[in-house]
Amino acid sequence: MKIIKSPDHAAPKRVIQVNRMSSDYINSLPIIRFQGKVILINHIEQANGFLKRLKKEKYIGFDTESRPSFSKGILYPPSIIQLATQNTAYLFQLEKTRIFDELVDFFSSPSIKKIGIGTQNDIEKLQEIRNFQTRGFIDLSKIAAQKGIIQVGARALTARYLEHRLTKSSQKSNWSLTHLTQKQKEYAATDAWICLKIYPLLLSDSNDYTQLEPLPIDN
Repeated sequence: MKIIKSPDHAAPKRVIQVNRMSSDYINSLPIIRFQGKVILINHIEQANGFLKRLKKEKYIGFDTESRPSFSKGILYPPSIIQLATQNTAYLFQLEKTRIFDELVDFFSSPSIKKIGIGTQNDIEKLQEIRNFQTRGFIDLSKIAAQKGIIQVGARALTARYLEHRLTKSSQKSNWSLTHLTQKQKEYAATDAWICLKIYPLLLSDSNDYTQLEPLPIDN
């Protein structure tokens, strides 16, 4: 294991110096959950007010959630956009707010860094609802892949850099519901917030994973 320090001077984190982690290892880690405030946004006036707050931030965690499909060939558009700071997660319900002009401006701003994992897929789904230009998006999966990391999803990056497990138990729940459960809100908030936690550690990782064996870690 290699010890590195994140740019925000947080406690040193261990970076796992193999290219592939086993499912058993990841499942052995403690679960990580967002502990801050979660705000559910379901009308335009409310959305505009909170977006003004978010525009003051330099870095924002980003993700979306869509209603799951259990039929081949049927896909649903995003139901939720998650935007998170270190302390607060904002969940925009798109069936209520739509992709309004202020949100388009936010997504088009190069000065606000929207940090996510696998962001291209999320962006493409949102652009099917309304076309807009995207600037300032940072995809942690792409940065990880450039370092030679094989497992570049949220669960694997959380395990590698935070030594915790990201639970996916609510991933296939119904995100189109007007009233989300507490478990859904916690899950959605964590998915966006975790990107802010991983980002500085990923940037600080100087390992060349193409030189490391893609072997599993035994418990």
